[in-house]
Amino acid sequence: MMKKDFKQNKLIKTLGVSLLLVTSQACTDLEPNFQDSVSVESDGGSFSGVSSASASLEALYTSGDSDGIGLFRQDSQESSYALMEVSAENIAVLTRGADWGDNGVWRALHNHTWDPNHFYVLQAWNRHNAAAFRANQLIDSRSNPNPSELAQAQVIRAFHVYSILDFFGQVPVRGVDDGPDVDPTVLSAQEAFAFILDDLNTAISSGNLSANGPNVPLRPADSGADRFGTLSGVGEAFARFLRARVQLNAIHLVGSEGDMNQVISDVTAIEALGFQLDGIGAADPDNDESYFDIWDPANNTNQEVIFMLEGDIRTRMYNQLHPNQGGWNGFVTLTETFRLFGTDDIAQDARLGLPGEEVAGVSTGYIRGQQRNVSGDNLTDRQENPLVYEDVILTNLEVNNERNGIRIVKNPQRAADGNLPGDTFRDFTWMRFTDAMLMRAEATLRGGTGGPSALADVNAIRERAGAAPLGSVALDDMPDIIARELNAEGVLGGRRAVQLRFGTFASGTWEMKNVTDAFRVKFPIPAAALATNPNLVQNDGY
Repeated sequence: MMKKDFKQNKLIKTLGVSLLLVTSQACTDLEPNFQDSVSVESDGGSFSGVSSASASLEALYTSGDSDGIGLFRQDSQESSYALMEVSAENIAVLTRGADWGDNGVWRALHNHTWDPNHFYVLQAWNRHNAAAFRANQLIDSRSNPNPSELAQAQVIRAFHVYSILDFFGQVPVRGVDDGPDVDPTVLSAQEAFAFILDDLNTAISSGNLSANGPNVPLRPADSGADRFGTLSGVGEAFARFLRARVQLNAIHLVGSEGDMNQVISDVTAIEALGFQLDGIGAADPDNDESYFDIWDPANNTNQEVIFMLEGDIRTRMYNQLHPNQGGWNGFVTLTETFRLFGTDDIAQDARLGLPGEEVAGVSTGYIRGQQRNVSGDNLTDRQENPLVYEDVILTNLEVNNERNGIRIVKNPQRAADGNLPGDTFRDFTWMRFTDAMLMRAEATLRGGTGGPSALADVNAIRERAGAAPLGSVALDDMPDIIARELNAEGVLGGRRAVQLRFGTFASGTWEMKNVTDAFRVKFPIPAAALATNPNLVQNDGY
């Protein structure tokens, strides 16, 4: 079975699932009825500020292990990642014989048959609502945040409110002074969109998102991985990236086109901060400039990564790999996505990766063909069949052998034993400049001005992968262009957001997905949330 770590908090009273719900201290030993039930930090029934603004801010980054909220740690695959990627056209989770199936929760996401009781829908709702409340408490003047703490908290709150709006289309709000008997109010999509932009605009314009220059996040490095620390704090580049994404996704967030000029301006500003494409050109893993060096934790010269999440990236590798490669063998990339390249030749596109082993028996890119161990010997499955990942269209989520499906791994294993020194495997690339360039290209094709041509941005990305330049690019080309570059990365918004912008998420069909219910552009409000807040209205269709 897939591992799940659901830790419950203590509380004074069940508050239900609503935005602005969590604090850092418990008041009683009463156990909650809902996973999202939390304690209210109060003095005589009213909020008096967090006890430490700096500790509260750090909790917004790292408290996922202690309370199960996740916040800015690497997102569990059973939360937002599941909703963004498994529900979309790049990733599927297969059941193989008598192996785990997690009671069909993954199949429901891929098939678009989820309902208000789907546990991963509840997980995402809980995580983002709880984290937004913690940010709200820190932002309150009674918490006395300094200017940099305030700016970071505003951006973090904007991210979580954006995530709630993106998934559910409405955002519940509880004030920090509201008691548990007060039903949270609910922001409409338009109100929540304006709220997000206000937070981001205020934080960016304050000039308080940089410590020693515009490209230096405020959160210090820790002793375990110096470079990780410098890329895991919210700075100006992060805030601008998020604002660009919000504007680009406005078409599905609020039903009207966002400010494409703002998208282009923000991406160009990120570029001016020194971010650029990294790892030009090569498919050879022994080359010092391999394409997959982008994700190599030892690559200290990387100027592409804007933000990394704390966590163990190996979970995103081993959820795909066969047990004889150390994995648990469920996740695959869709064969249709692999075939978007139109070739199997890495000389034509380095993003394909090598089909066989690289180091420690695992390659990078689209893992396909005969698999080998670290010594180069052919591997077999548990029935002694050759372990060959085949380029074959998948037809069934429930009935599969151990070999079905192409896998995708972007983080290289460079050490001979498959383990990197220290804890550097935790680095999880979440924002990179290539993604920003793709936003700028799309915004230009949607009518924005002020940046390079969309063709120039797209061809620069292709050149880095050793692919031939395109002669032209149109807006309808962008979904495939984005898929070839960002597949399976779990970036902000994921593949679902791309499909929503282009109108193919609910109405489209793809490998093993035939349901076309229009209402599935939004996820349902979890049943537990509706039971505790009468101001919430279930989304249409559920």
